[in-house]
Amino acid sequence: MRTNKLLMYLLVLILATSCGPSKEELMHQRVQTLSEMAELGTIEYTIKKIIKCNSDVWYKYGDRKILYSSVAYLKAGIDMSEFSPENVKIDKANKTITATFPKAKLLSMNMPLELIKEEYCRVTGLRDEFSTEERLLLKQQGEAAIREDVPNLGILEDAENSAKLFFETMFSKFGYDKVIVNFENEYEN
Repeated sequence: MRTNKLLMYLLVLILATSCGPSKEELMHQRVQTLSEMAELGTIEYTIKKIIKCNSDVWYKYGDRKILYSSVAYLKAGIDMSEFSPENVKIDKANKTITATFPKAKLLSMNMPLELIKEEYCRVTGLRDEFSTEERLLLKQQGEAAIREDVPNLGILEDAENSAKLFFETMFSKFGYDKVIVNFENEYEN
């Protein structure tokens, strides 16, 4: 009786494991899931930025200077909406998989207002104080300066390196001996 139960459990276990999808089917499902993702954020930077304004003009008496410190959170990664399963090539004979992904780009940037701190402000002579609109414009100029500097920060290269490591690990788990991960040619902001 006990032997029959053991054989029955063993038979159920064998049937359950043999009915599951193969590694190749699982890999195709995973590639399809990747193409349905919106974004794959692979790295986040925290940047401190100094924003300054020196509004001296020759025809007005006095100085007008302001200096802010701010913190910006940048997230970079791969826009997976631009990825297609056709970008994955499989060579079963050599157990090689080659995947080409879109270039990394800046996915989000957040410069919280509560983390913008006035460090210095000097208004002398007959000059007006900085208005709320001018202060908001300075914040926008700071954000624009960070966006312009993104290619020089190394965040896009780091995002691609992290994505490459992620994809190489994922694909190698499906039994491929060689995994080649490429990225398209141009960076975007």
